[in-house]
Amino acid sequence: MHTRRSARPKLGIVLPDDPIKSELHDLDTWFLARGHHDVTALTLLSKITGGHFEVDLYQTGDPNVIGPVARELAAQGCDAIVWACTSGSFIGGLAWGRGQAKAVSEMAERPVTSTTLAFISALHSLQSKNVYLLGAYPEPVTQAFATCLGSAGITVERWHALGSPDGPSSFRLSLIEEVDRFAKSLPAGSDEPILIPDTAINSLDLVEHLEELTGRMVLTANQVTVWHGLSLLGAGRAIANAGKFLAVDPDKPAQ
Repeated sequence: MHTRRSARPKLGIVLPDDPIKSELHDLDTWFLARGHHDVTALTLLSKITGGHFEVDLYQTGDPNVIGPVARELAAQGCDAIVWACTSGSFIGGLAWGRGQAKAVSEMAERPVTSTTLAFISALHSLQSKNVYLLGAYPEPVTQAFATCLGSAGITVERWHALGSPDGPSSFRLSLIEEVDRFAKSLPAGSDEPILIPDTAINSLDLVEHLEELTGRMVLTANQVTVWHGLSLLGAGRAIANAGKFLAVDPDKPAQ
């Protein structure tokens, strides 16, 4: 495969082609605004089938759909690739999600992860075995994510499904209001993190506010997608003003 290498490590993002203005379309600008100058990013779109329904998600997450886009990202100089879709990377379960990443990696000849695997890796790095889940999806799909997390040794203490039938519906959610409502329903004194899957939800600039609002760590799909992508690149993962999880690079000692 002929590739064009960039001077800085380059992260490739495969994003489902929802008709939304995703913050992942211009991750370079976001990195620069956060003082993260040592990496660059490129996002390309993959075909999406239907919405947040199981039969559709299997097609959206088919490696034969994702793989050619990942291969093009590699051809354009990307050193590692993230399949930036939560539901399209957990719907078949943990083993299916791992197999999906492996198949795409073989097609692109690059390290590949997904948003689901990023959530799991992030929680393992935090040694968090218990979480709360606020899913944008219909109930069966939200429950499928809870089951996938369970296969990775993570217990979902409570979950709530917001019922969005597709990405644009998730994009239009009033995230602050929904998170505030969900957090108030949780047991007093608990401090387990809240997970917010779905990369259609712009969250990178809201995480700090959500953590102040809820008094606990919040992990969102786009946040962990960025973190795990940087991990694959071997780049620094500490990013200011993007939540507690991204505040410190676990591989670097505190100064």
